[in-house]
Amino acid sequence: MTKILREKVLKNSALRAILFAVVLLVMGELFLAWQYQRLEKGRLAELEQKLEEHQNTLEERAAQDVLEKFLEARMTTDEQRASRYVTEEAMFQHQQGLFEFSGVQDYKISKKEKLQEGMFRFQVEITRDGAKQIEIIELLKVSDEYYVDSVQLAG
Repeated sequence: MTKILREKVLKNSALRAILFAVVLLVMGELFLAWQYQRLEKGRLAELEQKLEEHQNTLEERAAQDVLEKFLEARMTTDEQRASRYVTEEAMFQHQQGLFEFSGVQDYKISKKEKLQEGMFRFQVEITRDGAKQIEIIELLKVSDEYYVDSVQLAG
């Protein structure tokens, strides 16, 4: 009986064409699934790494922008503007006399590093009264903005 069925199926060209098309479709689907998995493994990891690097660069740039605004306010001796960029901790340090808002003539950011998520440390060369000093300034992310959280003289 199966021999008769096989002969009828093979003789009927329409059924043979449909069977051939179904086999090709299944093989094509398997090939596409294999290709997709291969691409996903390689490219997805690479894209995630690039996205993370880009995000880190944006975070670092945002922190550095706030630092530069803070330092520019110190250069113009605008204590009110400079105080907009500091946390309570940095304001407490200022009140204790650990650093001053005014008197900065020039600055140069010489080193930067990410301490942890949402926290950066910058080494800044400050020119004050013709003398250079190095300050270690830490910035902390609060909500979506960075603020100066600590200013310490190096040494």
